Amino acid sequence: MSARVRLAAFVILATATACVGRGRPPQPAQLPPTVVPIDTLKRPVVDTTRPRPPEIIPPVDTAVKAPPRPAGETAPGQRCILDISNPPGSRFQAIKNPTTGKYVTYWGGGVSGRCRRQDITIIADSAETYDDNRVYYLVGNVKYRERRINLDADRLSYFGADEKLLLENNVRATLPNGTSMRATTSEYYRAIRGMRPTPRLIGRGRPTIDMVERDSLGNEGAPVNLVADLILAEGDSLFYASKNVVLTRTDLVAKGDSAFVNNGRQYARLMRGPVIESKGSEPYTLKGRAIDIYARNRQAERVVAQDSGSAVSKTLTLTADTIDMRVTQQKLQRAYAFGRRAHATTPERDIFADSLYVVMPNQRIREFFAVGQAYAESDPDSVKIKSDERDWLRGDTIHALFDSLPAGDTTSRPPIKSLVASSNASSYYQVPSSDSTQHGRPAINYVRGRIIEVEFAKDEARVVKVIDQASGVYLEPTSASDTTRTNPNERPRPGVRPPVRPPRPPEQ
Repeated sequence: MSARVRLAAFVILATATACVGRGRPPQPAQLPPTVVPIDTLKRPVVDTTRPRPPEIIPPVDTAVKAPPRPAGETAPGQRCILDISNPPGSRFQAIKNPTTGKYVTYWGGGVSGRCRRQDITIIADSAETYDDNRVYYLVGNVKYRERRINLDADRLSYFGADEKLLLENNVRATLPNGTSMRATTSEYYRAIRGMRPTPRLIGRGRPTIDMVERDSLGNEGAPVNLVADLILAEGDSLFYASKNVVLTRTDLVAKGDSAFVNNGRQYARLMRGPVIESKGSEPYTLKGRAIDIYARNRQAERVVAQDSGSAVSKTLTLTADTIDMRVTQQKLQRAYAFGRRAHATTPERDIFADSLYVVMPNQRIREFFAVGQAYAESDPDSVKIKSDERDWLRGDTIHALFDSLPAGDTTSRPPIKSLVASSNASSYYQVPSSDSTQHGRPAINYVRGRIIEVEFAKDEARVVKVIDQASGVYLEPTSASDTTRTNPNERPRPGVRPPVRPPRPPEQ
């Protein structure tokens, strides 16, 4: 070949090679997702392209044997990177997403998982894991264990983005202090730095919580039971209950529309129409729009009803804006009623005042103090007197003193011993007439003074004493034939008339 021909061939070959080098290289064909088949007769073939899953430690109470805990474990409070392992006898199938390189894995025959570098473990009969969005579904005998809580359920869904666990069917939760919860479904939100400072547990489907209380020596007693349509727990001692709430203690039962319980301080508040019924030989009932319960050593020692309070016991009924009762050994010891117009009712009398204070050791009335426009009224002795009117005593303050009963007498009511009205006092009492022909028509004793003392015997006013600025009148009834007016047109002569009975203060 001539030199010219060889040169032309070389130029053509070089040009073709340059064109091929500048062109787009051929693209490889798309491969289908990698599927690892399950071999039920032999050990499953592990996809070697997938990173080896980290291993975890299952709880002690399981039969699944897990590898030892990795070194350098840090304290809880960080997000969970859940690693699943396949113990001997288990099987799994992994499907790889060719676009993201993430896997969807199906586990069977028993699985165990662990949050990387945290003391958190999960075991179950089977599981599905989605690496794309960090969602894990565990089914069958699920057990979740961490330092703050133990959870058991038939199914568990773990949403890694929100650090939220959704538990379904036969949910059981146990807190470190021994408090436990049973629910149909539950949600648990882990405590994460920068996300939420304390863990949160929500029970649904009429959950039940048994709260453990301890006395001053640290001894546990009967648990406090809380039942509602929905219960939210913050940490291990704060509980919020909503709808049809029932709080049961060894000394009382409280019901309401909603409630807040601080088990650490042994405090509870019930709202929206709450009712408390005490237990014991002499129960009492307390109502109001909100009721606070303060307990110590596993026993309620103070109960406060706010806004339209009402307390009813065997010997006393109190109504006021606020009622504050002090309790010892399931019996009332003292009671305060104040706000608006307080009203106390005993089997013999009614007392009204701006505020009331009742001393009643072992739920037996001993003393009664009425302060602020105090007014007391009672029925006269119906055996000796026939009258539709009631006796009354008024003053700025009224102090009532009752006789003590013998120890062990739980059936009799303490009889009243004395009534003392102070500051602008006045009284109106009906006493048997000295005229035996009056057939029960009473004589009237009306007095006024700075202080009035009324002494009783067998619940009947016997002596009325007036101290300072005394004035009054005593009137005997007259027969129908006795008249001093001979002329019907004659005007009655001036004289002292029986006092007009003041109107009864309205109940608030």
